[in-house]
Order: sequence, then C-alpha cells, then structure tokens
Amino acid sequence: MIDDGSTDKTAKIVSQFKDDRIKYIRQDNKGILRLGESYNLALQISKGEYIAVLEGDDFWPSDKLEIQIDAMRGSDAILSWGRAEVMDEKGDLLAVLPNYMERFMGLSREEQLGNLLIENPMHSCTIVCKKVALQSIGGFKQPEGLPFVDGSTWLELGLIGDFLPIDAVLGCYRRHDRQISSTMKSSMVRAGLYFTEFYKSLPADVKASLAHEDNDIAARMDRKTREIDYYLGRAYLREGKWSDARESLLKAIKEDNLPSIKAKAILGILCGLLRTDLEWLAAFIDPREGRR
Repeated sequence: MIDDGSTDKTAKIVSQFKDDRIKYIRQDNKGILRLGESYNLALQISKGEYIAVLEGDDFWPSDKLEIQIDAMRGSDAILSWGRAEVMDEKGDLLAVLPNYMERFMGLSREEQLGNLLIENPMHSCTIVCKKVALQSIGGFKQPEGLPFVDGSTWLELGLIGDFLPIDAVLGCYRRHDRQISSTMKSSMVRAGLYFTEFYKSLPADVKASLAHEDNDIAARMDRKTREIDYYLGRAYLREGKWSDARESLLKAIKEDNLPSIKAKAILGILCGLLRTDLEWLAAFIDPREGRR
C-alpha cells in the first residue's frame, strides 16, 4: 500500500491489520502527474507473480483474485479483466460496464489492440496482470503531463501478449465530482492524443495487421485527431478557461471536421462569450453525447 501523503486516517486503519503480507509505505505527496512513480514503487517491492491495482476510492468483490488467478493459470494470457460496477458516492449502482462482454471474447491480439486504441473498455480496478510482463515493458507507463497510467500501460502490454476477458464483475469503481476524470477534463481529452500518437508510432507491419474491412483503425484515428480540438474546447468551457476554449474551438472549425462538429464548435464559441459550458446544448443536439 502506497500512501501518497494522505491527510486521512489511512495509517491508523492499516495498523489495525496484523498481517505480514501488508506492506505500508508512506511518502510525501507526489500528485497525480507522478502517479506512475507510486505504481512502479509498489511493483518493485511486490513479491507475487501477479499484479492488481486498487485505487483508494475503488473496491473489489471478495472472489475477484480467486476467479482471475485461477483463469490465468490455465491460460497463456498476460492480463485478465472483466466487468466493473460503477457506483456513486452513496454506493448506489449506476451501471455495469462494459454492457456486453461477448464482443471482446475470442479476439485476436490485433483486434484486442484495436479495441484499446479506439475505446479502451477495461477498468483498472478489474485488471490482473503478470508481473514479469509488466517488468518486460519497463513497468507502468505514464505519459508526461497526463494524469493516467492505465491506458498507456495496457497498450504496451497489448503489443507483447494476449488478454483474457472474463464475463464477471471483477471490480467496483466509484464516480464522484472530485476524481481526476471530473476535475481535469482538458487533461483527459489530451489523453486522446496520446492514443493517436501511439498508433502513429507503430511499425508499418503492426498497422497493417490492425486494418480490416469492418474497422478502419487508420481512418478512426485520423478522425479522432481532427476532432480533438472540439472536445478540448468543450472541456476548457467546463473549466472556465474561456480564452483557451475559444482558441481550440476556432481550430476545430478550420479542421476538416463533420458539419455537426463545426456547428457545435461555433455554438461553443458563443457559449464562451456567455461564460457557460456547452454540455446542455451538445446533449440537446445529440442525446448520445451526454456529459463527456
């Protein structure tokens, strides 16, 4: 357990458990942009064959580790994952994601990597991976200036081994207004650029292996790159960064985007002048969007 300079009762609670397997390390607060250092410190200290990550606001079903380790011992997979229950702050169930695990079963390594690039359906609280696989890629990967470790690490692992999806709830994820995905919207949008840059950096033969008729990864990555300024501007509006929002939305208008994206970017500029965000209007125009 790595305590990143918390101000709560973590140390007192941990001290109540008399179990030599529990290792408690307290450090000065490094912050979310150095999260990878904390993960890799835990990786370095760990002695087990398998690694699972549990953030402070998430929790596991009691049989999670038993299910996943038993499954992985009968498989060549380097990582297993499953469905996650999404809870609110009161513990009420909001959703179970992904909705349909069947679409992720029996995929080739190329199809697996394609899914990670497009949508990353795996919640970190459901992951168990082999320690030796993590060590082989140099540990957990955190892109500079971005507040996440999971997606970038799973992409690197996806290049070297197979993943095992399990149709069971293997983690519980709390959603609240204080978490990074809510408070650092623009950083989370910029994370999308990491995925497109990762795709561009792949060798030509790997890119070729990802291409197939039903899922043109190259085209989707290109569209994602072009649309990023719209979503970045939208995030800046939510953060009250009006000048940054206007700059990004103007870029989105100049890009070769769909007319609907350009129209919403124009509306976003007007919203910025009114000092409000675009969420209610974007959802009205396209109910599928909701609050991204």
